[in-house]
Amino acid sequence: MLNAFQEGSVQAFEEIHNRYFLRLYAHAVKMLGNEDDAQDVVQEVFINLWAKSSSLQIHTALAAYLYTAVRNRVLNLIEHRKTYQSHLDALAAYIDESPAASTAGADQELLFAIFEAEIERLPGKMKAVFELRRQGEMSYSEIGDRLSLSDKTVKKQISNAIKILRSRLMQWRSQLVILFF
Repeated sequence: MLNAFQEGSVQAFEEIHNRYFLRLYAHAVKMLGNEDDAQDVVQEVFINLWAKSSSLQIHTALAAYLYTAVRNRVLNLIEHRKTYQSHLDALAAYIDESPAASTAGADQELLFAIFEAEIERLPGKMKAVFELRRQGEMSYSEIGDRLSLSDKTVKKQISNAIKILRSRLMQWRSQLVILFF
C-alpha cells in the first residue's frame, strides 16, 4: 500500500487516510485538548503526506511516521502559540509602560499601526521569514524549506527582526512621549 501511494495512487492514499485519520485525530485531541485544532493538525499532516508522496522516505512503520508527524505538528503549534503570546505580552507591557499610550485607547491603535509599518520596512528575506513565523503555524524548518534557508538562518533572521523592531519601537516611543506631552 505504501509503495502504491508513493507511486501516486489516490486509492492507496484514501486507504491510508481512512485507516489512520481517526486514530491520529484522537491522539491530537489528547495532546491539544481542542477538537478543531486537532482536526487541523491531522489534516495538515495528510496534506503534507500527499504533497510529498513521491519524494517521501519513510524508514519506519507508516503508523509511527504519521504519529510522529502529528506529534511534531502539535508541538510546533504549542510553541507558536507560546511565542505569539510572549510577543503579545511584551507588546502589552511596552504599551502599558508608555505614558502616551496609557492616556487614550486610540493611541494603542497608533502603536499597532506603527508596529505593522515597521514590519513592512524590514529587509525582504527577513520580513518574509518574520511574517511566516508570525502569521502561520510553521516551524523554523518548514519556513526554511519554503524559502530555501537553513533552520539556523531562519532563527537568526527572526532574532534580528525582533531586535530591529524593538529598537525602532523604542525610537517611536520617545517621539510619541514628546508628541503627547
